[in-house]
Amino acid sequence: MDYPFCSIIIVNFNGQRYLDACLRSFEQLDYPTEKVGILVVDNGSDDGSDLEAQVNHPRIRLLRSPKNNFAAALNFGVAHAQGRYMVFANNDVSVKPSWLTDLVQVLEATPRAGAAGGKILFEDGRINSVGHRALPDFYWEDEGYGQEDRGQYDFEREVEGLCWAAVLFRKACLDDIGPIDEDFVLYYEDVDTSLRCRRRGWKILYSPGATARHVFHGSSQGSTLTEYFCDRGRLIYVSKHHPEQLAGAVQTSRFVTRQDWESLYDVFPVVIKKLSECHPAQSVQRTLEGLGAVLIPIYGSLAVDHLLARMQVILGHRKMSIGFYDQALQVIGGGQRYGATMAAALQDRFDVTLIASKPVSLVDLENWYRLLLPRCRLKIIPLPHFEKFGDWIDSNAVTPEVPNPFNAIAAESRAYDVFVNVNMLTMVRPLAPFSVFLCHFPDTARRCYFAADEYSALVVNSHFTAHWVKALWELEADLLLYPPVDVRAPRAEEKENVILSVARFEVGGSKKQHELIRAFEQLWTGQPDLLHGWRLVLVGGSLAQNRYLEDVRRAARACPAPVEIHVNVPIAELEHHYGRAKIFWHACGLNETNPHLIEHFGMTTVEAMQNRCVPIVINGGGQREIVEHGRSGFRFDSLEELGRYTCEVISNPDLVQELAEDALRKSEEFSQERFQHFVQEFFRALEEEYRTIPTPDPRDVLRKRQRPNLFYSPVARHGRLPIPHKATLERRG
Repeated sequence: MDYPFCSIIIVNFNGQRYLDACLRSFEQLDYPTEKVGILVVDNGSDDGSDLEAQVNHPRIRLLRSPKNNFAAALNFGVAHAQGRYMVFANNDVSVKPSWLTDLVQVLEATPRAGAAGGKILFEDGRINSVGHRALPDFYWEDEGYGQEDRGQYDFEREVEGLCWAAVLFRKACLDDIGPIDEDFVLYYEDVDTSLRCRRRGWKILYSPGATARHVFHGSSQGSTLTEYFCDRGRLIYVSKHHPEQLAGAVQTSRFVTRQDWESLYDVFPVVIKKLSECHPAQSVQRTLEGLGAVLIPIYGSLAVDHLLARMQVILGHRKMSIGFYDQALQVIGGGQRYGATMAAALQDRFDVTLIASKPVSLVDLENWYRLLLPRCRLKIIPLPHFEKFGDWIDSNAVTPEVPNPFNAIAAESRAYDVFVNVNMLTMVRPLAPFSVFLCHFPDTARRCYFAADEYSALVVNSHFTAHWVKALWELEADLLLYPPVDVRAPRAEEKENVILSVARFEVGGSKKQHELIRAFEQLWTGQPDLLHGWRLVLVGGSLAQNRYLEDVRRAARACPAPVEIHVNVPIAELEHHYGRAKIFWHACGLNETNPHLIEHFGMTTVEAMQNRCVPIVINGGGQREIVEHGRSGFRFDSLEELGRYTCEVISNPDLVQELAEDALRKSEEFSQERFQHFVQEFFRALEEEYRTIPTPDPRDVLRKRQRPNLFYSPVARHGRLPIPHKATLERRG
């Protein structure tokens, strides 16, 4: 007999109990040693079996598969093997010495035979398999399973398939049909390969003389793994080869019998991917319609919509879409800048839509925040409930007695892969597959229609906000992302004697412009020589018909000290003020105990610091995270302290220079560049997970720790994020 070269490919995962006996049986074959190569493809063992085999069996060649995937390991082995024939063997099988010789003779005698296998017995001599046989409804069984071996299968024959505990393939057959389908991971990859062989005209033969002993579930370590991957593989197989019967196969799936709804849902991305890859569009459409009729009663239409939307992204039919909703987008503000800057950072990679409920234009946003938004869309969704309240949308006006007026926004959120609630509006229920709640501060307690706990991720803008989210809402923030700040004027040759304050003229007076005018007046009258030539400049945004603004203007006119007020200024004018001012004041939170009236971060403080203004700000809220007292500025607890620190700065030009430079250094921690980089990284990682088919790791299935699906539950927080390097709030600080 001419002995062609054969490669024996043994896939190993934690096979310490079995691998040595397996290798010894192949080393003791009666086939010429120089005509056999033994490759052990290790799937990430952590029991030392791989290294032990290498030491005890120097003939073997040890390969390491990049991932724990049985089908992929076989392909990896074939790619590194040589010869006319390839043996696939489990690490828990032992063959008799003539096993390989017998099967090579069978294939040599039948040129159109692509594979051959023998009688596989359990350790007690009962039959494990004499070939695969199809059962109704796409289940399969090992023929002869559990029977006493009385010689009833001692004849050669053609079979539908073979058990891959020990099987011999003709390399030409493997080359003809292509790689083993790695989407199966393990189980049903053999059924799929057998069908592909037969469709290409290759016979599959059973030869009883080639016997092997197999440890039942030795390599797969238990029934849990087998059940899960068999049930998963069956649906992939039906989708690939019998799409017209997929809906029925789902209904008879053991996932349904066990009511394992999450595992079943997790299978559908690969099932639909296989469907789309293997069949024409019309067939795919018909199959999906039938599948929807089965799935909607189980999961509801929302979860099924999520699945189909995700598949559009996975299959490359469109970009991932992101919707940013801000109920106050029409008003200039720090929170609005936060969301708009996120949108600008993402518009090149994603399909981005800005959603508002009051008239505003992209040009407005570009001018207000010096952003370019050419690839963003804008959508206005009016909320009729608030028309009678004027320009402001106040969720406090909503009571349990009226239907939730934000249901229109919830319905809109369903149209996006990711929905971002920019301005902490707790009454918007997210209906997107993934949702992000941006919280600048928990302004209201839990009340009617509260939905902040239904978002996939909760992002805060400061440690101060994180603390109060926990205290007021009993929610843990997932990420801390300081706001983006980038308002840099051309550096003035010489600063002017200006004290600047930049803050919105809030109707309730929370930004304390009245108090700042009074403090400046006291300094002016109490230290006339020191304050000579100095003026106070108040800059901020305002809605029309703002009574508080009118009160501030009256106070400024009545003040003997020079006070200027500038409202809704364009960005260039704002930069001009920052560029000329020497000192920056901010008093939001003065004499307040209610945390929502304290400055939650302080974007304008950072803007001032970027322009070498010395910050003298309230000692509270987010300001403590920005200004290092005595190093990059001062923090005060009273108007008296504000005056004292101001006089200290004014009277010491060297101190002004030193503090201004340190303020500039500190401000870089809050730059727009850092913000955009983090945002891009976050959403890129989210996109990678969203568009990647979930492939379960057998180790996780064995440990019953199957990785949670970020996109399974449409309206529940998942408690995890797709950022591999996610830092805790403490480390971020």
